[in-house]
Amino acid sequence: MRRALPLVFLSFILLGGAYLAASLSLSMGTVEQPGAGLFPVVVGVFILSLSFPGLLGSLKPGKASQVRDSVFPRGKDLRRIISMVLAVLLYALFLPYLGYGICSAFLMAAVLRLLGMKNWSKTAAAAALTALVSYLIFVSLLDIPLPRGSFFS
Repeated sequence: MRRALPLVFLSFILLGGAYLAASLSLSMGTVEQPGAGLFPVVVGVFILSLSFPGLLGSLKPGKASQVRDSVFPRGKDLRRIISMVLAVLLYALFLPYLGYGICSAFLMAAVLRLLGMKNWSKTAAAAALTALVSYLIFVSLLDIPLPRGSFFS
């Protein structure tokens, strides 16, 4: 595990650098009208600004074991993270077929349950309300179309 951590940070540096390089080809726009490249540049810089200190810290002797204990979860926490990743992957897989509303409600319900909400009725209400409000914000206020799902078309 001690040798893997610098490789993980190096991978993020390479990924962040490639992402930043690709985003620089997009228009940055102006302060009044930001272009398509502004957000990707910020994300690329953010990835690099977190990865470099992480790489340097992981190369210090004795620090890798301390980082490993605090960074890598075990037991129930590891299962929760794996479940969260699976929920997001299922969301991405079913989004084109079931649409934004249903997929978002199920994703929110899964997240709430994984974070510890026990009451099913409150979970369902919060998930449905979150999906509805976010849909209304994107479609009505921001005029951004969201996928309806081919199953319903």
